[in-house]
Amino acid sequence: MLTPLLRIETLTGQPIKVKGTQLRVRSQVVQLRLPVISGGLIWNRPVAVLVQSADGQDRLLPIPDLTRTAVLALTVLGLATAFLLSLFRRKIN
Repeated sequence: MLTPLLRIETLTGQPIKVKGTQLRVRSQVVQLRLPVISGGLIWNRPVAVLVQSADGQDRLLPIPDLTRTAVLALTVLGLATAFLLSLFRRKIN
């Protein structure tokens, strides 16, 4: 059976009870399998907490990924800097 090269899925963890409230962690799993070598890359990250109160109401509290936001901002800043430097070099020469 062939396994896919890239698989992304969202998993919900086992419930944890805290003072009548039930908490479940939702996480995202990204698996990258390399066919040439045995192995690959597995990346887990939390995405939300599912809160079920004693009266039965469900709330989904997202977990912001500040690291990804910072990496994207730095990447955009680096590309913009490279673009501006290339424009400056053309004007000088």
